[in-house]
Amino acid sequence: MSGRRGSAARAIGYAALATVDIALAVRGNTRARRVTKPALMPVLMAGRDRRTCTALALGGLGDVALLGSGEAAFAAGLSSFLAGHLAWIEALQRRGDLLPPGALVRGGRAVATAGYLSTFGALTVQLWPRTGRHRPAVLAYSAVLLACALQALRSRSAATALGGGLFLASDSLLALERFSGMRLPAHEAWVMSTYTAAQALLAEGGQRNGPADR
Repeated sequence: MSGRRGSAARAIGYAALATVDIALAVRGNTRARRVTKPALMPVLMAGRDRRTCTALALGGLGDVALLGSGEAAFAAGLSSFLAGHLAWIEALQRRGDLLPPGALVRGGRAVATAGYLSTFGALTVQLWPRTGRHRPAVLAYSAVLLACALQALRSRSAATALGGGLFLASDSLLALERFSGMRLPAHEAWVMSTYTAAQALLAEGGQRNGPADR
């Protein structure tokens, strides 16, 4: 019972912190976000298994990098999140709840798979002429992002599957803004809400399955 209360308290704390950070992002308060954004992943890491913590920590490094500006900050953020997606693929594999790859072409998962592949294709077409010298890195990142989303979709955990889809949505919005100048109303709120929810759902899927490796 105390363990469940602790998990609930951590979830509430993370949700509150994410809400504050999203509000600050919408207002463009970069100075305050230098406190809230770097704190997101460490809060979410509490009580998680080692592989989940690794994936979250890499995401946290990416969060810090993207608070900066310029090419160096972008490259550091891209590298950190690329490593984070690879870490998520490994963590999800180790949880032992993945369906066979053929599940991706059956039932509701087939619809989601088609959506993910269509998103990847449309994003590639949109970004290809606009990414310049970043094109190989962006294409590689997009491919790993897609692989991570599909890996999550194979999970028996609905939370994990949804988390992978939200990560794909968040990073797609971010890429469209950076390279195409495409912005939704309250764009940063959409990016951060889908991102923070994605990380929490991916982490929660592991919690429900039990720690695979402490």
